[in-house]
Amino acid sequence: MDDEAPVIYGLEFQSRALTAQKAEPETASFLVGTQSLKFDNQVHHLTYDEENHTVTKNVFLHTAGEVWHISASHTNPSLFATCFNKICKHVLLFES
Repeated sequence: MDDEAPVIYGLEFQSRALTAQKAEPETASFLVGTQSLKFDNQVHHLTYDEENHTVTKNVFLHTAGEVWHISASHTNPSLFATCFNKICKHVLLFES
């Protein structure tokens, strides 16, 4: 094994939702959802390139609320679902 430096990716907000994207088995891809009550949340699509030892990202806004769970489709790499909550007029709502 080569002594390569670790690859680190930082998020702007904290996160509790992470899933592997298995629809494309030849790549190492992950989806990460953020949790913030004050700002618009995000879903980060991360792909690790083993040859170049790099991470590429696509960031999607998730304005519906905090992402508590994320699930990727096993057959379609462009499809995922989130379970989230939002605050409406001082009431906490959970939706999926």
